[in-house]
Amino acid sequence: MRAISIKGVLIGGIVDIASSFLLGLPFAIYVILKVQLAHTPPDQVGAAVKAATLGSAPIYLAQLAVGMACSVLGGYVAATLAKHHELLNGALASILCVLLGIYVLTTRNDPHPMYVQISLVVISPALSLLGGYLRLRSKRHGIKETQTES
Repeated sequence: MRAISIKGVLIGGIVDIASSFLLGLPFAIYVILKVQLAHTPPDQVGAAVKAATLGSAPIYLAQLAVGMACSVLGGYVAATLAKHHELLNGALASILCVLLGIYVLTTRNDPHPMYVQISLVVISPALSLLGGYLRLRSKRHGIKETQTES
């Protein structure tokens, strides 16, 4: 049996990125509305949105927390689809996030400070691994319940 489930890893990675994007939209909309783009010169829109995002600690921290939770979710989905080697497949679900993070780091096209970007690239596999661990734990718990009911 192969240890890596390509399907699980890819779908888990897509779930991570897509859910981060979808759940991050309300924060982005709030910040854009707060900036009042109608009164902002076109060449300063990016800087205004960045300043508004970084200027509100609760919004910024909530946005980071949602993204981190989505990485856990992606790892959980990957481990669930793999049905084996849950920790490995869960951790590998972060590969798309890591690649995206490296791309963003090299293009410097992110409102987060550099140290936050690097931290997110480093912590993403650990968060996805946590998702795989949670799946493995729930799987083991389910097996114990089934055995005791018999």
